[in-house]
Amino acid sequence: MRKKFLVIIDDSKELKNAIYFAAKRALNTKGILTMLYVVNPATNAEWARVSNLIEQEATSDAKKITRKWSLEVEEKFKIKPEIIIRLGNVVDEIIKLIENDKEIRFLVLASSPDNDNPGPIIKSISKRTNHLSVPLIIVPASLTEEDIESIV
Repeated sequence: MRKKFLVIIDDSKELKNAIYFAAKRALNTKGILTMLYVVNPATNAEWARVSNLIEQEATSDAKKITRKWSLEVEEKFKIKPEIIIRLGNVVDEIIKLIENDKEIRFLVLASSPDNDNPGPIIKSISKRTNHLSVPLIIVPASLTEEDIESIV
């Protein structure tokens, strides 16, 4: 069974560090890089058709973003990441995926450069770490690619 390194894809600037760290670890351990993008559901039930269109557009954007990162990982690390797109609450979907995929061994997130706010996912998931069955790796935003290369 190959180890999977799970990275949550979003539009944060620090995401690159999490992807590079996880991709390099996957490469060095003959593991798998799994990228999860969680689309927030539209919440207005009265406007179901509009909500559906909003979710479709968000899912389309998610596919574009994950494809971009996937191509970058393939080019730089010569590995093909597994891509998963889900609809729901980010933290709930992370926990569900980890519970259902026993090959996931690590959750890799990157912290925000803002000292007072590590980032919304880290903030939310840190309140529910007792629900995680894998280690949470937080990659500092201040690390360079060279720094990551030297520690992985």
